[in-house]
Amino acid sequence: MGGFLSGVQLACGVVGIFGMAGTYNLIYIYTCELFPTVVRNAALGLASEAGQIGAIIAPLVVVMVTVNPSLPFAIIGLSGIVGGFLAFKLPETLHRPLYETMGALEHAEPTTCV
Repeated sequence: MGGFLSGVQLACGVVGIFGMAGTYNLIYIYTCELFPTVVRNAALGLASEAGQIGAIIAPLVVVMVTVNPSLPFAIIGLSGIVGGFLAFKLPETLHRPLYETMGALEHAEPTTCV
């Protein structure tokens, strides 16, 4: 049984790493589509910084295995689930123009969430 659980943990870890790598790349793509040109660089910098903060905090979460062996998996899993649900609140960008100014974005027709 112990070998099976370690295999499941390994599989979950690999899937998680692929998911994080894909999400990190999507941050740049979605940020470029979501923000107008005048604030796009600042938004990309903020998104990149958020990813770096997550990379800094991740080892601290892993060290929590000394408190409870399941705690790191629970924290990382819950973070992914909450992030996935929050992604549904982001507006749809398919067939939407890339705005140049904040004023053009404010006067645009409202977008629906995914």
